[in-house]
Amino acid sequence: MTRRSALVTSEDQALDDLLFAWFCWEAQYSGEKWYSNRDATCGGSASSRQWMSTDDIHEASVDAWQMQQVAAAMEAISGDHALAIRVECRNRRGPGVWRNPRAGLRQPLAYAAAKVAIRPWIVKFGVEY
Repeated sequence: MTRRSALVTSEDQALDDLLFAWFCWEAQYSGEKWYSNRDATCGGSASSRQWMSTDDIHEASVDAWQMQQVAAAMEAISGDHALAIRVECRNRRGPGVWRNPRAGLRQPLAYAAAKVAIRPWIVKFGVEY
């Protein structure tokens, strides 16, 4: 999902896809104590990996590692850039009603600047996209 494929037409689109995959991955996790986004009665359940191929297991572990590296890159950039990325991904995931109070109508420019700011960090952390 996060690696370049023949369908991706540009490096810019590949970075968009990587950031969106990270946003969806991050939305699944709730780090708040006492406030989980999962049902407590099924919290420890997991399906066995015995039916997964070795390639599937490897790809899942690589994807998890990449998402952790993108999260570290998000922490390394400024708050304004991180906000621009989150707003863009949130609008891409659902109805485009989210607004960036710091950028206003300049949200597309703020998002482009945020991608320029995060790209060196993603490369530094070894993520291929």
